[in-house]
Amino acid sequence: MNRQGALGRGMRVGLLMAGVPVLPWAALALGLAAVEFLRGGDTDLAARDLRYAGLLTGGTLVAGALMGAVLCAGLVLVSRAVRRAWGLSLVGALLGVLVYPAVLMIVALGTDVAYAPLVLTFLAWPVMTLVAAAHSADIVGLTRRRAWLMARLGTRTPGA
Repeated sequence: MNRQGALGRGMRVGLLMAGVPVLPWAALALGLAAVEFLRGGDTDLAARDLRYAGLLTGGTLVAGALMGAVLCAGLVLVSRAVRRAWGLSLVGALLGVLVYPAVLMIVALGTDVAYAPLVLTFLAWPVMTLVAAAHSADIVGLTRRRAWLMARLGTRTPGA
């Protein structure tokens, strides 16, 4: 088991778990702001949409880092006692369930508690829990099934 680099792998999974449900709402807010500015309509509304897009994007990064750090810390601690991939997947799913409300808070803050984004983000909760469970053994370094998760940052393959 290779725990070296576990924090980086945990951060990648955390950013994936936070980014997939939130970044479409940030892109929508940015698109609405662009339309309102270009149309020459209400610039206060466009500024508000830009603020929401920034809040959603920045909040996603913060929530993803928090989720990745919690996933990594929990999995590394549990990996001392649990040596099977399925056990780590169960712990990863539990940790994924516990950290996902950070994403819901970001969507609530970035959309003024709009129902549609909150409901759709809430419905993504089980999917992101499965993402955490599926990547748990890779975060700890027990398995190496996902190349994007194991790649070291800042390195290039020869000839690329």
